[in-house]
Amino acid sequence: MRVYVEAYGCTQNYGEARLIQEALTSVGHTVAPSETDADAHVLVTCTVVATTERKMVRRMRELAAHEKPLVVAGCMAAAQRDLVQGVVPRALLLPPRKWPQIVDLLGAGTACGDRAAEVETEGFGWHDAIVPIAQGCAGRCTYCITRVARGRVASYSVERLVAQVRRHVDRGAREIKLTGQDTAAYGLDTGTSLARLVDVVVAVPGEFRVRVGMADPLTVLPIVDDLIDAYASEKVFKFLHLPVQSGDDAILEAMKREYTVAEFEAIARSFRRAYPELTLSTDVIVGFPGETEEQFEATMDLVRRVRPDIVNVTRFSPRAGTPAAAMANQVVGWRVKERSRRLTRLRFDVAREIHESFVGRDFQVLITEAGKVGTWLARTPEYRQVVLHEDVTVGDFAMAHIDGATPTDLRGHLEG
Repeated sequence: MRVYVEAYGCTQNYGEARLIQEALTSVGHTVAPSETDADAHVLVTCTVVATTERKMVRRMRELAAHEKPLVVAGCMAAAQRDLVQGVVPRALLLPPRKWPQIVDLLGAGTACGDRAAEVETEGFGWHDAIVPIAQGCAGRCTYCITRVARGRVASYSVERLVAQVRRHVDRGAREIKLTGQDTAAYGLDTGTSLARLVDVVVAVPGEFRVRVGMADPLTVLPIVDDLIDAYASEKVFKFLHLPVQSGDDAILEAMKREYTVAEFEAIARSFRRAYPELTLSTDVIVGFPGETEEQFEATMDLVRRVRPDIVNVTRFSPRAGTPAAAMANQVVGWRVKERSRRLTRLRFDVAREIHESFVGRDFQVLITEAGKVGTWLARTPEYRQVVLHEDVTVGDFAMAHIDGATPTDLRGHLEG
């Protein structure tokens, strides 16, 4: 069969979509370049907020209109089974932890999941490697439907992950993305840790870089010193995605985030003490039920104090079945939008000032992907994005001079 695979949402979803493609090709199927060329469709869904859910529902209906087999995978297949079956009754459901079963759902039945998970990536044109390290998280966040979909922490073995990284490096991958719902929760169920995993991954021979995915303050706190030490390798991008969600402790308690603003700041301070040019990325939810103007201003003040390079701003979206959806004092929509705009303006101002401080400097960069027409994208050792206009080769390392800056990236040219 020719199978079209489409993914949305987090890096882990895209990683699982790649694994699905590898599993299908391992038993003789081919990956179709478009939905119209396919004999079957696989949709890897995200449902983190209501707007994303609506987009997924629309996409399901569009793919179902082709009247070909449709597999709905990802978070909606686990957390919203009834919704999916109400939209497309004939859809086959494939929850996140069950992705190896794709070969059976589409009628092959000739490879078990363990073998499918070990298939080498060949012929897909990927220049990076997404390596899911675990399923689930350790948190109890009151707003999160993804927790319902992915469950508690289930870590893959160190040996299996190192073997995957080694194969990716051997085939030429230069960027290894370690991903999970919460990477710092890795090993809580097996007696190891994210820091230990990073140590053994960077020991794999070869010239490559590792990007560590989102890690919650709750699970970073117990391992912060070891994780800082693990980041010392030149193979690790000095990039920390540490979602704070609010600058007010009462809101964090209502969210059940299980850390304080002071603890978030302490982690950021420790990492920056070790790596002064660290790229710090964080997430903020605005308009959580009961959030007052003063509590929102506390979040604004936190951004002014900590000055994250990246702030991913999300408007609170009540997700059916989560405790937050039933909380009193829901914030009216227009006020949530207004707060989102104010925080977005602030975060762009901060990012612009940070990026402008790099103009005129030289950095070794890794060419990672094609950008818009006539451009290429590269990453500094701190994972800052550099837009280049020269003709370059993805996977190469080069020296770049920074000529300009925007809130979202640096602009430069290659030296020599």
